[in-house]
Amino acid sequence: MNILLGGVPFGRNNVGDEAILECVVRIVRAARPDAEISVSTDDGPATARKLGVRTVPLFGFEPPYSRREMKDELGAHDVFMWAGATGLSDYPEIPVEMLRLAQAAGRKTIVWSVGMNDALNPAKYSVLPGRRRALLSAIQKGSGGLLDPIAWEERRRVRRAKGLIATAVNAADRVVVRDPESARELQGCGVIREIVVGADSALILEPAALDFAPLPEAFRSALGGPGPRVGFCVSAQRAIRREEGLIAVFDRLVEERGAQIVFIPMNPVTDSRLMAGLRQRMKRPDRGFVLEGRYDPGEILAVASRMDVIASSRLHLLIFASIVSVPVIGISRGSKVDNFLAPFGLRSVGSVEQCDFDALQAETFRLLDAKDAFVERSRAVRGELLGRLDKARACLARVL
Repeated sequence: MNILLGGVPFGRNNVGDEAILECVVRIVRAARPDAEISVSTDDGPATARKLGVRTVPLFGFEPPYSRREMKDELGAHDVFMWAGATGLSDYPEIPVEMLRLAQAAGRKTIVWSVGMNDALNPAKYSVLPGRRRALLSAIQKGSGGLLDPIAWEERRRVRRAKGLIATAVNAADRVVVRDPESARELQGCGVIREIVVGADSALILEPAALDFAPLPEAFRSALGGPGPRVGFCVSAQRAIRREEGLIAVFDRLVEERGAQIVFIPMNPVTDSRLMAGLRQRMKRPDRGFVLEGRYDPGEILAVASRMDVIASSRLHLLIFASIVSVPVIGISRGSKVDNFLAPFGLRSVGSVEQCDFDALQAETFRLLDAKDAFVERSRAVRGELLGRLDKARACLARVL
């Protein structure tokens, strides 16, 4: 059996996506040890070496790719798996097209542990500033406010996208989503077939041995230094507004608790650059440490295990923290963060647009003092999530 994993921007400097890929490969191999696995990625040579898979170009994402080659590869495989992440809301039209092409070729299609926010990506489905928005604004003004063509156009785009999702997903051979909230969102699109509620594939990631990781010496020293270690990550895709409030929280943690602020980028390029700038603006930059360079997901997980608390707008750093029972604080970047926090009895401390810095500070202090209670709850939640994932894996084995 030849299985193609894709529909996610693998190989694009996202540690969370690479953790998903590593774990999905393990899951597929456990279900079908004899399968030949191909991965659609922008980092072919490294992915092939690390995972022992065949690679093909990253289909569906910029820069331009060959649609003819994509169609040929989908037809040449027995199964296409849309292999995770939050693509049902972030970039649905890309993997949906891949599903439809594979289905048209008579191939099996599987939606595997994909998540969906409660709103589609505003960067794709909103009318952004430009000539079209200016024209629609002029029409609205000319109608005296009786018409709202911008809202009408945005609703049209969302209806179209949801209709495409429903058509492709209803025709799939197996549909597994990451959480119950994603299942409800899919049903709201018009999906009427069975939906299995699984969990994120990255939950089975295992930490690497930090002794062999090529960490900068100053960073390695910080992991064993005095004072609590507060891990932090903010996505550069949607940075936190009013950064001065965030830096003030760092300064209070250093002043009142002697904390070390450990910046853990989930994108080694963009996140790292942003957080290096935050560190430089601290009153005590010597108490801030940025993990610079490229690391495997297992190495990032091992670093996360050394933290006392982790705050993040990146979902997968929160998932990593939960694996090693480190208390988490979420900063919302779409409903996926609150969906993940809900089983822990937690809510985010606001969004990247409107972060409640007082709540962030108070929650950090609370969790530093109540780690044991979180650990107990975290282990129970992890057991529930792994149980859902085991059920999904059994469904996958049957359909393969």
